[in-house]
Amino acid sequence: MRLSTLALGLAIAVSGQAAYAQTPRAQSPRALTPQAQASLDQASQDQGASVADVREAVGRIAFDPARFFPSPYVSDRSIVRITYTGDDYGWPVYAIAIAAGCVDGETVSKDQCAARLRARMVRAPAPEGMTRPRQRGVRLVSQLVERKATSPDQIRAALGQIGPEWVEADLQTCPGATEALKKSAEAAWVPDAVADPKPSAELSLVLHADIVKVEIQDQRRLTTYRGWLAEKSPAVWADGLATALDPCWRPASVPAPWQAAARK
Repeated sequence: MRLSTLALGLAIAVSGQAAYAQTPRAQSPRALTPQAQASLDQASQDQGASVADVREAVGRIAFDPARFFPSPYVSDRSIVRITYTGDDYGWPVYAIAIAAGCVDGETVSKDQCAARLRARMVRAPAPEGMTRPRQRGVRLVSQLVERKATSPDQIRAALGQIGPEWVEADLQTCPGATEALKKSAEAAWVPDAVADPKPSAELSLVLHADIVKVEIQDQRRLTTYRGWLAEKSPAVWADGLATALDPCWRPASVPAPWQAAARK
């Protein structure tokens, strides 16, 4: 009788854990349903083995925020870099860089640019009926594969035809933008589970979440976060900053990263 009771207790515990493990995936607004994930997997297989290579290449060519504020003397003048990718696959959704002050090589007098605080963004086009950010990246990579654009030169040429958003904004004149930037200091850069670990019977899983990488650069200091949009995380802050900038984007005044790369 005691053995049966123990077995029953273990069965209840295991069943409870299994149900809890499924809960984050069902409730998370960033997760794909199993059916949607299966469709995405099948689409990747149908497009061929080059999908992963194209996805990685377009990320380097167009969605690297370290290339948004180049100058003749410093390869990257940005102080904030944000990269939003969808799902475990890393579908390129958007990338943002922010630079302060003057940038070498720009035809602006020093007294006119010293107080500048500007952002530039590349964002994959939104497909019709979009319900999730990651669908931008899925569609962009699909378009490149459909065009058989697999080499760097082919990808650059195809991007010129597809036309991802390449825009910039002035944070000083964009309502709420500088306030949103300041909130970076309020983000929880260290998870509570690390800063204050405590035993817990709860099982927490994050499956197929969108991932945000945030880098904040100050001379020789670099702060980096890479992870899902957890509550109070830098990922949530970064996505909020992108939302604040959204009404203020204008066509960029410099060539897009893939156009600049093509001239090298």
